[in-house]
Amino acid sequence: MILRRIIFNLIFLATVFYAPWWVVFSFAVAGTFYFSPYYEVILFGTVFDFLYGVTGSVFFGFGIMGLIVGSIILLGIERAKAEFRS
Repeated sequence: MILRRIIFNLIFLATVFYAPWWVVFSFAVAGTFYFSPYYEVILFGTVFDFLYGVTGSVFFGFGIMGLIVGSIILLGIERAKAEFRS
C-alpha cells in the first residue's frame, strides 16, 4: 500500500509541474478518495501556488488558492468518507 502511495505521489507531483490545473484537481480528488488521510494534497497545493500563484496580495488576490482548495478538498472528502462509513 505504501508503494502505491509513493508512486501516486510521484505522478501527482509530475502533474503539478506539467499538466493543466483541472488534471491536478482531478488527481487531488482521486488521491483524497483513495488514500485515507491524504495530507499531501495540501503540500502539492502549496507547491502549485509557489509555481503558478499570483504575486502581490496574498489572500484577496488569491495568491494562496492552491492551499485553500487543497484544504477544502481534504476536509470535505474526509468528512464525507466518515459520514458514509457510519
